[in-house]
Amino acid sequence: MAVRALVIEDDPVCRRSLQAGLAKLGLEVLEAVSAEEGRPLLSEGVSMLFLDLGLPGIPGDRFLQQLRRSHPGIPVIVVTSDDRLERAVELMREGAFDYIAKPLDPGPLEAVVTRACNEWHRRREVKLLREERDRREGLKAVIGSSPPMRKVFEQVRQAARSTISVVLLGESGTGKELLARALHHESPRRDAPFVALNCAAAPTDLLESLLFGHRAGAFPGAIESQRGRILMADGGTLFLDEIGEMPPERQAKLLRTLQERTILPVGAEEEIRVDVRIVASTNRDIQQQVAEGSFRQDLFYRLVAFPIFVPALRERPSDVAELAYFFLHKHRGEADRSEVTRLGEEALAILQRHPWPGNVRQLENVIQQALLTMRPGKALGAESLPDTIRDPGHCPPPTQETATPSLTPGARPSASTFHDPETGKLLPLRQIEELAFHMALEENDGNTTRAAKALGVARATLYRRLKSKKVG
Repeated sequence: MAVRALVIEDDPVCRRSLQAGLAKLGLEVLEAVSAEEGRPLLSEGVSMLFLDLGLPGIPGDRFLQQLRRSHPGIPVIVVTSDDRLERAVELMREGAFDYIAKPLDPGPLEAVVTRACNEWHRRREVKLLREERDRREGLKAVIGSSPPMRKVFEQVRQAARSTISVVLLGESGTGKELLARALHHESPRRDAPFVALNCAAAPTDLLESLLFGHRAGAFPGAIESQRGRILMADGGTLFLDEIGEMPPERQAKLLRTLQERTILPVGAEEEIRVDVRIVASTNRDIQQQVAEGSFRQDLFYRLVAFPIFVPALRERPSDVAELAYFFLHKHRGEADRSEVTRLGEEALAILQRHPWPGNVRQLENVIQQALLTMRPGKALGAESLPDTIRDPGHCPPPTQETATPSLTPGARPSASTFHDPETGKLLPLRQIEELAFHMALEENDGNTTRAAKALGVARATLYRRLKSKKVG
């Protein structure tokens, strides 16, 4: 396909000369005698524009300013006479790509065309990369069109315009980190780093070093200096996931950073100035934590300047189908089921009425599992969905070994353990949680970090429950 150039020149002699020279170089040429006539032609796949300065109607230099806003990807070559050469150079500082002087010389024209072609391809590649990043990191990456999600998107856009501290509130699995990335991407800081730290997963004794960094020799094992997450995010955004799990002593140091805009690495004597935006998230009732004294009130007011409540999936059932299809197309390749293009009507109905206690993360896992187990065909049917999704009350009949619930350490509960053997009804949630803790600890050889991750809860939460019930 030939490269297409637009020539806007009111001098017929110069216009014909340009047309002939560009055609000789293999370009397809569109012509116009004024900015008004040339403007509609810009949408015809133009790769470069030759623009005369002395046009009738809108002058060429004013039209150039408009083009910088409306068509920034098209290189503009100013066509000028020798007596206006100085103005052409000024326009290059204002956004013109290059200039060519009248009368036209074939040698310089070929050189300008070559550079303009390279520049157009470069700008087009950058545009495509930005669009791809928008799909991966911006609000386009967050699936949902329900009223609750539209409200969240609007709040994200509002918050992105400032440097106000934001906290994302909602249950686990609702996509809070995805929204934090989108907020960063929509903000003026989008080209600076986005750094995330899960406060619940980080070892308590290393959290200060992970946040603020440390100097070599600051503590046993600190062989060399390390930058903390705050310094890594300098100029950009730091996402503190599960901020409610941060110990009070680390909260005090974080508060000072927010107030003074400085950090003091562990073992350092001089503070380092930083420019970082904090976005936090929690699935806990942070106001209750403040009332209980486990979260500092002054830090709470610093962080919760702009709260955004992320709805649970059960609160936006109209988004289930869109999410399910997104995950279907996302994972069908890795499951070697690229022929699967749709969800069966019954399967979709089941997904839409399920309460989804694990939210979006649970829905994704269910689609992945169903793709691996489904029958051959183009549609994912209801029979491929897990039993717990098709019938939440489904469980295998009690056996001699599992009929009686047991809290004995080392005893491995089965699915029927979560039901009363006499009535067949589910046990109270508190008791089910205790049994789940036993199962997770046993399956992970007593490792509380891995057990907490398997259960989808913070390690601190697991510690508290173990301590209160004297289990493990």
